[in-house]
Amino acid sequence: MEQANRLQLKPYRSVSEHVDGAWWPQSTNLVDQLPGLLTSLSDRLGQAVIVGYRRNGWDETPSLIEIDGHRIELLGFTSDEPTSVILIGEDGRHLTLHVIRPDTSEDVARQALQEAGVPADAQAAPAGRATVARSVADVAEKLAKHEGLHDEQRTAQIKRWCEEAAQQFVDAPVQTFVPILVEHMVRNRMMESRPRDPHRSPEAESLTA
Repeated sequence: MEQANRLQLKPYRSVSEHVDGAWWPQSTNLVDQLPGLLTSLSDRLGQAVIVGYRRNGWDETPSLIEIDGHRIELLGFTSDEPTSVILIGEDGRHLTLHVIRPDTSEDVARQALQEAGVPADAQAAPAGRATVARSVADVAEKLAKHEGLHDEQRTAQIKRWCEEAAQQFVDAPVQTFVPILVEHMVRNRMMESRPRDPHRSPEAESLTA
């Protein structure tokens, strides 16, 4: 099967749904599989900048790769939710795909892909947001403790950044990703806002994050 036949997207995602479709990769090597997937999703997603993935579903994966001249960050996570990947575009658009194991038989995989393309009719609100809100608060507390020290203004700033980052993902289909993404974004803002020491290299700066 070609890549196009290994991907199925819903025409739209109803309010109650957590995923946008399904993907049947040919192997567990995420780096090898991503170029074809991102090409197939380019019309709907645009240029991808971050891919989140469940660590125990893939081979060892680097944190940064380059595809067609574009740098893409790969963020691994651990979750009890069904195996999935979330792809985030540079304009904030994001898609979450259920991942069908590469060793799944073709008949079973075709059936799963077909079912994944049908939107649900239920309109219930997504579950789990209260838990995620607590997780984001934990992230804010950890980052503020790490860098805020006894500076109340800096601590308040870091917590505000966490709240602002979390708001961007309030409707994210797989809420497990939200604390991971919030921490990633706020750490970057923390590094950018630090006074630069001309005697320290960028590599040394990153090690303190």
